[in-house]
Amino acid sequence: MYDITYTDSALKFISKIPKKDKTHVKEAIELCLGKYLKRVTKHCNKKLMKGSKLKIHRLHISMTYTLFYQIDDENKRVTVVEAMGINQAHSKYGLF
Repeated sequence: MYDITYTDSALKFISKIPKKDKTHVKEAIELCLGKYLKRVTKHCNKKLMKGSKLKIHRLHISMTYTLFYQIDDENKRVTVVEAMGINQAHSKYGLF
């Protein structure tokens, strides 16, 4: 299993979302970036960003929030690089 870490900006965003959403987001992170990190499942809407220079992946959570993350296989770590609302994320796709 991979350790899940967060950048300061990702933690800041997650800390500001409503409490009921925060619980769901944390559960989705544990499921999709933990248990199903390397597997395809209908429970997780994730993919590698096409053309990404940094091999950034994205995870949609309930079509409300989006996380951008990197996988470090050598150190068995997943780093959540950015977290934001899904509409804001669409404008960021080309930046990674």
